[in-house]
Amino acid sequence: MLLLFNKCTFYKVLTKKTKILFLGDINSIHLQKWIDSLKDDFELHVISLDPLENKEYDIEGVAIYTNETKTVNSGSKLSYLKSLRRFRDIHKKINPDFVHAHYASSYGLIAAILKPRRLFISVWGSDVYEFPKRSFLHKTVFKWILRKATQLFSTSHDMKRELQNYTKKEITVVPFGVDTSVFQPVEKIGNNQNFTVGTVKSLEDVYGIDKLIDAFASLKQECPNSRLLIYGQGSKEEELKKQAENLDVADVVEFRGFLKNTEVPAAIGEMDVFCALSRQESFGVSVVEASACGVPIIASNVGGLPEVVKDTQTGYLVENIEEAAEKLIFLAKNDILRKELGENARNFALEQYDWKKNVKAMKSFYTL
Repeated sequence: MLLLFNKCTFYKVLTKKTKILFLGDINSIHLQKWIDSLKDDFELHVISLDPLENKEYDIEGVAIYTNETKTVNSGSKLSYLKSLRRFRDIHKKINPDFVHAHYASSYGLIAAILKPRRLFISVWGSDVYEFPKRSFLHKTVFKWILRKATQLFSTSHDMKRELQNYTKKEITVVPFGVDTSVFQPVEKIGNNQNFTVGTVKSLEDVYGIDKLIDAFASLKQECPNSRLLIYGQGSKEEELKKQAENLDVADVVEFRGFLKNTEVPAAIGEMDVFCALSRQESFGVSVVEASACGVPIIASNVGGLPEVVKDTQTGYLVENIEEAAEKLIFLAKNDILRKELGENARNFALEQYDWKKNVKAMKSFYTL
């Protein structure tokens, strides 16, 4: 039954299961994965500042409360608080057993103000790496939010270490893994005569796509039958295309645009090596996905990437563009080693980042 509540829509669910209220971006594929994995065992409600964009997303059995128009891109964190009265009423009506905020500096702030019985906060990246460093006020607010939490979660040990600068509370690492039955090795498709390098990242400075294009240009000089597949969208797309033209590799650098999550395994299946030359990375979900597909990795030695890449065993960690180019050339000329690294990467993903194991670990915390 569809009901209206202070300009928020929700789907009413009657059940005696443990009630969890998520606060997070309903359009995030990461939050959607948590919802899909938990909705059969718990009564889930979700507060999102922005409305659901993908109307095909199956929300049956889950109560979704949103604003009618976008709030997150309004330009100020203070704008988030405009919905506070509405969210207080929703929280009171639901009376959840747990409130779990996904992202500390926005949804965590709102959740803390709601004063729930049990507050879980999961940090995601920029909320801990950037937000508290903007000013003394930001840092003070961030530490106040953490003090209100019953339990803190991080997806990586690197992010946990960063979070420990602001709290003495226990922080539990629950990786954001992948469905290893979906992300698995597949027979290479496309032109198998090419050595194919690829990435799946937003086209923004932080993800170092410009560094990848530079490294690939060096590879192309040594190995003419090489190509680069770039999946993703972002503000730097035209700039990156111009860079490829200037380096005379535009004919073999393919910008393939946005991918649905269901399309990612097939896209990775075309790649001989997956690259993540990010300037900062809190965890590296795309690297885990590529590893589960049995593809060797070349990644920057920053943030959480050293946790998801075992250097010289599942791929290589590199410090600069020159080293990335060197490893690309090396792997292009060593088919047997690529296969070995890929097999190791698959086994590593199965051992450490199987999504079912991660969900089981998370479920254990929702105990009354």
